Amino acid sequence: MIEAIPFFVLFAFTLILAFLLSKFLSKSQTKNVPKGSLGYPIIGETVSYLKAQRQDKGYDWLEERISKYGSVFKTSLMGSPTVFLIGQAGNKFILSSSDDVLSAKKPLTMKKIFGRQSLVELSGPR
Repeated sequence: MIEAIPFFVLFAFTLILAFLLSKFLSKSQTKNVPKGSLGYPIIGETVSYLKAQRQDKGYDWLEERISKYGSVFKTSLMGSPTVFLIGQAGNKFILSSSDDVLSAKKPLTMKKIFGRQSLVELSGPR
């Protein structure tokens, strides 16, 4: 029993250190990321989005997030972090940006469904 105490102390210290490091590193990496919620790990907000779509309330789902986070927000759909840009300024940025600034990147699940060389995924000279 006495031999197990140093193990638990080391284990607790490691957990606390990992938690503090993750908090410190996450703040420095998310400097220019828009507000929003990524939801649950892996599934994100996919379930609530699909539920809203099934009930024909997709617009309400979107409006709820716009009122909460603004016209630019992040979420996680189908296992991929996603940024929504709503409005005229967002459309102008998307449609007028060059391929080196913004490229079409679909979630891995969509790449598997449509293929790597689908028309939706192609950009630039390809």
